[in-house]
Amino acid sequence: MPQLFSVIDIETTGGLNRSEKITEIAVYVTDGQKIVDEFSTLINPERRVPPFITSLTGITNEMLEDAPKFYEIASKIVEITRDTVFVGHNVNFDYGFVKQEFAQLGYNYRLNTLCTVQLSRKLFPGYKSYSLGNICRDLGINIEDRHRATGDAKATTILFHKLFEYDFKVNEGININGFSINGLHSELNIAKVKNLPEKCGVYYFYNSEKELIYIGKSKNIYTRVLSHLRNDKTNKGLNMRGDIADVDFELTGCELIALLKESHEIKQNKPRYNKAQRRTMNNWGIFSYEDKNGYIRFGIRNVNDSEDACINVYSSKNAAIESLQFYCTKYNLCQKLCGLYQSAGACFYYGLGECRGACCGAEPAEEYNLRAEQFIAEISLNLKNVFILLENCDDNRIGVVAIRQSKYAGFGFTDKESGIRPDDLIDIIEKYPENKDVRQIIRTYLNTKKDYRILKI
Repeated sequence: MPQLFSVIDIETTGGLNRSEKITEIAVYVTDGQKIVDEFSTLINPERRVPPFITSLTGITNEMLEDAPKFYEIASKIVEITRDTVFVGHNVNFDYGFVKQEFAQLGYNYRLNTLCTVQLSRKLFPGYKSYSLGNICRDLGINIEDRHRATGDAKATTILFHKLFEYDFKVNEGININGFSINGLHSELNIAKVKNLPEKCGVYYFYNSEKELIYIGKSKNIYTRVLSHLRNDKTNKGLNMRGDIADVDFELTGCELIALLKESHEIKQNKPRYNKAQRRTMNNWGIFSYEDKNGYIRFGIRNVNDSEDACINVYSSKNAAIESLQFYCTKYNLCQKLCGLYQSAGACFYYGLGECRGACCGAEPAEEYNLRAEQFIAEISLNLKNVFILLENCDDNRIGVVAIRQSKYAGFGFTDKESGIRPDDLIDIIEKYPENKDVRQIIRTYLNTKKDYRILKI
């Protein structure tokens, strides 16, 4: 489906959109080469038109008496401009007035915009003036009924067609679309891309066979998707850009939940272009317990086979062993108490002077456990039973990430008006599996961000 553009011009009772009103609007919908739809009307501003405006536009109070009010034609404007790009000569003026009229009706009117003044300066440099009258005269565009919405919008449409033709011929449409269309899939709906939300969430790319080929997350879905379409470098040398035939998204409202959801869905769906993140975790973990003599001991087990709280999880048993060996050396822990050496008495390393003797009671438990606890604090979430509350979510929601018995349990959302009651939060949590990646995501987030608070259960 080709991208459509709504070339719009308005006349008003004055220059400030917060205090003045629209008196006339004209809309020409174009595909960049031909007009495919149009709409124009006078609008009763429900106030007097100043004499200097009448002298400029020729629009009198008498002409507007029987004209429809803006709310009467608002639905028509929404309908005709839906999924289009709002184009205007000095577009901020026209777009600002239209948005303000809708805002007064309680409606958030949002379209992407293009300014033919800026485009003309960039694509057709060297002209003395880029006012509509002057640039149209220099380019041989006749303006019928100057300073009326229909006449100015029609001239702006012709100007836009010239800009469109030049940009696609010379620049592959980069200035019109914001990215080159060269190499993009023919089925990709550019209008759908341009109407993606500028909010936090997870986005999904599909090929022409409806196969999910990539999952990503961003605090601004719109800009991130455009970055994929603009630059092949974001695709790590692969032809993902040319394979994208459709795009979808799910809003999460906050970054941490977007990260967690992205990680889980990549592992679940294994999209072909998420190679680095799609491996399945075996979830081997390091566990700790206190023995009858008061010493903290460690062991390695599969987290799926244990109800106990683990300190950290790993992709394989060997990875867990390597980690435990490293930290055993770093904190001078006993190999036997870490489950890395089996013996009836003192460990072999005690005889070499490399173990302080916790394995045979030579080192007091209080001293040994201080180092063991430092190890636990470094690699664990250092949280046992808590909710991580993310109160800056979009759409008046609070994101909730649950940690149960030091393990990631899942996430959910609650309304800000509902209040924060731990018993209620338990019911909203959607359960997700724990793995090394999500623990690292949570740990990094808690260490680098400040937009959360911890609620102990």
